[in-house]
Amino acid sequence: MKLMFLSAFSALLIALTPVQAQKVNENLRTEALRLKSIYKEEDIVALQATDTYDFQLGKGDRLIVKQKTSEQYLALKANSFFTIRSYFNDQSRIDEYSLRTETGKIVTYDKYCGHIQEGDIFYSDAQLCAYRFRFELPGQSVVYNSTTTIDDPKYVTKALFHSEIPATERKIIINIPAWATVDLKEINFTGYDIKKSIEQKNGIVSHTYTIRDLKAYPSDSNLPGSLHFLPHILILTKSYLLNGKKTTVLSSTDDLYNWYASLTALVAEDFTSLKPTVAQLTKGLTSNDEKIKAIYYWVQDNIKYIAFEDGLAGFRPEAAHQVFYKRYGDCKGMANLTKAMLTVAGIDARLTWVGTQRIPYSYDIPSLAVDNHMICTVFENNQQKYILDPTENFNPFKINSENIQGKQIMIENGKSYIISTVSEEPIERYLYESTWHFAIDNNSLLGTGKTSMDGEVKKILFNISDEIKKEDLDKFFRQIIAGNSSPDNFKVMKYSSFDRDNLWDISYDINLKNQVYKNNKELYLDVDFEKDYKNEKLEKDRNVPYKFTSRKFKKTTAEIEIPKGYKIDYLPDPYRVANAYFTFDMKYNLVDNKIVYTKEIKILKNTLPTSEFGNWNTAIDGLNKFYNDQIILRSND
Repeated sequence: MKLMFLSAFSALLIALTPVQAQKVNENLRTEALRLKSIYKEEDIVALQATDTYDFQLGKGDRLIVKQKTSEQYLALKANSFFTIRSYFNDQSRIDEYSLRTETGKIVTYDKYCGHIQEGDIFYSDAQLCAYRFRFELPGQSVVYNSTTTIDDPKYVTKALFHSEIPATERKIIINIPAWATVDLKEINFTGYDIKKSIEQKNGIVSHTYTIRDLKAYPSDSNLPGSLHFLPHILILTKSYLLNGKKTTVLSSTDDLYNWYASLTALVAEDFTSLKPTVAQLTKGLTSNDEKIKAIYYWVQDNIKYIAFEDGLAGFRPEAAHQVFYKRYGDCKGMANLTKAMLTVAGIDARLTWVGTQRIPYSYDIPSLAVDNHMICTVFENNQQKYILDPTENFNPFKINSENIQGKQIMIENGKSYIISTVSEEPIERYLYESTWHFAIDNNSLLGTGKTSMDGEVKKILFNISDEIKKEDLDKFFRQIIAGNSSPDNFKVMKYSSFDRDNLWDISYDINLKNQVYKNNKELYLDVDFEKDYKNEKLEKDRNVPYKFTSRKFKKTTAEIEIPKGYKIDYLPDPYRVANAYFTFDMKYNLVDNKIVYTKEIKILKNTLPTSEFGNWNTAIDGLNKFYNDQIILRSND
C-alpha cells in the first residue's frame, strides 16, 4: 500500500516536543555519524526492524495471526520528523503499541487514526494509525512496538523487507505451529544477501529471514509495481488440523474461487430499476455488439470510479442497483453493474477477477494477493468473446486496456471457473502519427501539421482534457503537439470530437523561428522540433526497472520544400536500432524537390528491465547524435 500523509494529519502543528532533551547517548551519536556517511541523503535509519508473524489459535478454535512489529529508529540529522504507520481493516485490529526512548521514557507524538483517503480514491475499510514525532538531535532514538491481530489468515498475504527508510538490520520471523499448513514463497531474493534459518521448538517451526544494510524503498521515478522486483515473502495459509478436524483456508485455486463466489452470492440483486435505462440504450439496436457497446459506454460515462480496497469490502461487489442509484462505485461494483445491465439486455456476461500489471502472480497461487481488480467478460454461445473494464474511461469497445493486457483472469462459470488470458493489443493500436509540411521563409520554417492519436495516449489525453476548462483547451492542445518546442510556435486550427472508436485528429499551423540558421551560402535546418526521448537516458546508478507511461508507436513524416537557388549539400545518415523492447528508425530522403524526413519509434514493452539499460542508453546516445546532425543546403550562386 502506498505510503502517504493524510490531509487531516499533515495539518497538525509541526512544533512537536522533541523526543528527549537530555544528553544523547554517545554510542548512538557515534553510530549516527557513521551511518550518515553511508546514507548521505537520509535523516533517519532503523537500527533494527523486526516483523514477527505468529500463527496461533483464537476464539472458537479459529486460526489467527498475531503480527508483532519492533523497530528502533535513529536520527542522523537534527530536527528530523518521522511518521510511523500501522495499517488495519475490518479483519484486523491494533491491540497495543508503544513509543519510547532507548532508556524506556515515553515519547511525545501526534496521533491520527482513521480511514485512508487520497483524492477520489477511498479505501473503505482500510484504516491506519499514524504516529508523528520529532528528533531534536542526531543520535536520538525511538523504539516502536506494536501488536496487530488478523482474525482471518487468508488476509496475511505477503511480508515485505523494504520500507521508506534504510535499516542496518531487518528481520522477518514467521512462526508456524505443526498443526497448520503454511507455505512460504521467496520472491525476488536474487541479488539480495538474505540469510534464512529454520528452527523447530515446542511444536513451532520458526522461519527467520535476515538482511543487513538494506536501503530504503527506491525513490526512482517511473517504477513498476514493486512486487515485480523487490524481495518479499508470499505467505500462503492452506489449512490447519485440530482434534482430527481439518479446516481449509486457501489450499487451491478452487478454494480461492469458491470464496470469491460465496461473496458474490451474498449480493442481493434487484434489476427492476435497471430495465428502463437498458431498454432506452438498446432501443433500435439489432446486434449484440451494438447493445454491449451502448451499455459499456454508458457505465463508463455515468458511473464515477471510486476505489475500495482491502478487507471484505475489497472483495465483495456492491449490488448493481445500488451502484446505478448512487452513480459511483468501485471496480467490483462497476463490473457488477455492467454484468447486470448486459444480463437484462439478454447478454451472457460474467464477473471476472484479474491482477493488474502491478501484480506479478498467476492463479496457480491460491492467495488474495494474486488479483486486485474486477472486470466483466462477455460470452456468446458459451465462448469467451469480449473483456470489458468499465473503470477505464474512454476505453474503446473490443480493445483491452494496457493495465490488464497479458494478465491471467478468473471468470465465473457457475460452480466452476475459467482461467483465461487477456490478449495483448498489437502495437499498431498505439499509433501516434504526425505529418508536417514545411517551407523556408525568412530563416523560419513555416508549415502545417496534423497529428492523429489512438490507443492509450488518446485515452489518457481524453481523460485529462475532460477535466480542463473549455477556454484552456487550446493551450493544452498546443502543449501536446509542441514536443520540446514552445507551444507559442503553434496555432490550433481544428480538432475532432472526442470519440473512443476513431482516431483523434488535431490540425495546426507551425512557425519555427529557431530551426533555420544561415551562414553565408549555407542554410542549416533542424526539422524535428519534438526530439522524442532526447533527455531520457537512465541514471548509471539506477538498479530498478523503468516503467514507461505505456507502450508507444510514434510515426512522423515531414516534407521540406527546397527553396529556389539551393541544393542539398548534406543529409544526416539514417539511424536505426531495434530489439525486443524498443525500435528507433529515422532517416532523410530526397523526393523530387523535397526533403522527406521519416521517424518511427516503438516502445514494444512498457517496462524496461535493468539488463536492458546499457542498450537503452547507447540507443539514446545514437538518437541524440542524429538529432544534433543538421541538414545543410547550399546556395547555387
